[in-house]
Amino acid sequence: MKRRDFLHDISHAAALGTLLPTFGFGLQGSSYSLLNNTSDLGKILVLIRLNGGNDGLNTVIPLDQYTNLNKVRPHVIMPENKLVQLGKNDLALHPSLADFKIFSDEKRMKVIQNVGYEKPDFSHFRSMDIWQSASDYDQFLSSGWLGRYIENEHPGFPTQYPNDQYPHPLAVELGWSSSLTTLGQYSFPSYIVNNPERMVEIINDFDHEYTNTYSGDRLKYIQLIAKQSNQYGQVIKEAYESSANEISFPSSHLGWQLETASRLIRGGLNTRVYMVDLGGFDTHDRQVEMSDPTQGEHTRILKDLNDSVTSFIKSLDASGDSDRVLTMTFSEFGRTINSNASYGTDHGTAAPMFIFGNRISDDVLGKNPEIPEVARWHDNLAVEFDFRQVYASILDQWMGADVETEKAALLKEFPKLPITGSAIDQDGDGILDRDDQCNDTPAGAVVDTNGCEIFTLAADTFTVLVTSVSCAGMNNGSIALSAKADANTSYSFAYDAGDAGTGVLNAANNYSTSLEGLAPGSYNICFTVNGQSNYERCYSISVAEPAPLETNAVVNTNTRTLDLNLKGSKEYRVTLNGKPLVTQKQALTLPLVAGKNTIEVRTDLQCQGIYFDEIFVSEEVKVYPNPTSGPLQLYVGGTDRNVSLSVNSLQGSTVYNTELSIGPNRFGAIDLSHLSSGVYIVSLKSATINTSHKIIKD
Repeated sequence: MKRRDFLHDISHAAALGTLLPTFGFGLQGSSYSLLNNTSDLGKILVLIRLNGGNDGLNTVIPLDQYTNLNKVRPHVIMPENKLVQLGKNDLALHPSLADFKIFSDEKRMKVIQNVGYEKPDFSHFRSMDIWQSASDYDQFLSSGWLGRYIENEHPGFPTQYPNDQYPHPLAVELGWSSSLTTLGQYSFPSYIVNNPERMVEIINDFDHEYTNTYSGDRLKYIQLIAKQSNQYGQVIKEAYESSANEISFPSSHLGWQLETASRLIRGGLNTRVYMVDLGGFDTHDRQVEMSDPTQGEHTRILKDLNDSVTSFIKSLDASGDSDRVLTMTFSEFGRTINSNASYGTDHGTAAPMFIFGNRISDDVLGKNPEIPEVARWHDNLAVEFDFRQVYASILDQWMGADVETEKAALLKEFPKLPITGSAIDQDGDGILDRDDQCNDTPAGAVVDTNGCEIFTLAADTFTVLVTSVSCAGMNNGSIALSAKADANTSYSFAYDAGDAGTGVLNAANNYSTSLEGLAPGSYNICFTVNGQSNYERCYSISVAEPAPLETNAVVNTNTRTLDLNLKGSKEYRVTLNGKPLVTQKQALTLPLVAGKNTIEVRTDLQCQGIYFDEIFVSEEVKVYPNPTSGPLQLYVGGTDRNVSLSVNSLQGSTVYNTELSIGPNRFGAIDLSHLSSGVYIVSLKSATINTSHKIIKD
């Protein structure tokens, strides 16, 4: 990815820094939903956006209304014998969607009819904004429903992401631009991928310190997004390059997007939300060919949809990931009941949605649209389901969201639809009822793959923290271990750190201890609970060698101060002219004296090194007139009474030197009339003076 491409992709994300009241979010994620980590395999949601407004009546055709459809849609209606009979609800599919019929027969496709919203807007941009933001028709939002959902689960994003629990992006959009769907109120939690093979470090990794100012906060945010993009780009590239599809995909934009998504999933990327799009559905004219209504623009794009989705699902089947992927289509609106004279249709209201997956209820939701025998140009289909009912159902049944999370994403509650089956998970433990051997586990219980409760502890029960790094060969590192005692006082925790030691955390040691005398290296520390044989939680932590002491010293002669910038330690020992100072600051301004100054900086760890320097600050000296015919006046600042003066040629030879006595008025004079014409260097030195001046002798 070129740097300009990166800046384009994150430009609006960086701008979001203006929305951030502070930059100190804590790392906190929900343990309830499918977004409880991106370190392990989990459920995935794939959204396919159909841009332009899909003609639902020519996509899912109500055969019981076919006679009236012939009357009101004479320019676009297809022959009944060319349609693909769905075998459900007296419905048929467009001829280009033959493979969708196969998925329906396999109970892996669901049709939801008549989806829309109250008082539909017929503007592409406004209607798509409503669908993506999940707003009311008269409500204008600058964030998307999935963006708010992710933010609710990750209120600390983007600070401290990625991390061990969330090493992969929370959401990925395939293409060149972002959508409102995944835009949060305070952040942009989606990563844009346009070429995973060219993902390289878009900017050198850096870690600048910025001031706590308005501009400093924004620069910190941009730096964070750049570093995060480097890290996410690397894991995406690795996942993509570690996999290859056995299934061929169409050579179309949607085909590329879904092929890329399947390779990332197969390659081990544990991102939970993917977003792709297919354009071309704004079929005002040439929706069908005049001579053959089964051909035309609508046929072409539906064929692309059919072939791309089919390849995607087959690829998931081949990699064994089908059970954990749910795919959904949506469009900003449907088309009119009437066709127009240009062999197309105009902006309408309700339209069907497709949902694909191995764990869905495959029945058709909604009644067949009723088509009047005579329809006017502005007549439209009635909306049976608010599109947010679909979103709410997926949040609840697939993504594991509770009511409060649903409200955070959709701003209010909506009646649910049976998307993944009315009894998929009655006890809410994440295990389908058909696989659940313990279908009455209490809310919030951790269960095994059979749905039976297992002993566990809160994720933050244990704290493992390096408290001291170690110099090579000195074994002076340390690791602090602790356990929360407030809720677990009945437990005794055993720890095993290998060669670093074993022991117990209990009330006797206030549930804390320290491992001392550690050499640099990695340590694996495992905790068990007495009386719970199946429980173990392990942590891997490294005791590093300390970074070398970094000191940058800048002298300001105008103010006679020394600016120190320090890095490498939490505490520094500074000695200036014999006076010691202990500080935790990384930026210091220290006063200098006239004459020789000595500065030394060290830390508590000798192996980090020592900084030492001598700095001479001279009193002011003025020499005039210049040029001179011989007499030379001098003003010498400070208090020194005797100053050594030398005159040297430009070749470096000394042509004159003397000891100059400075009077109380700080003036002195010498006569250089005996020197030949030319350029000379006049140097003055004393305890507080060390200056040189170039003069011209006439």
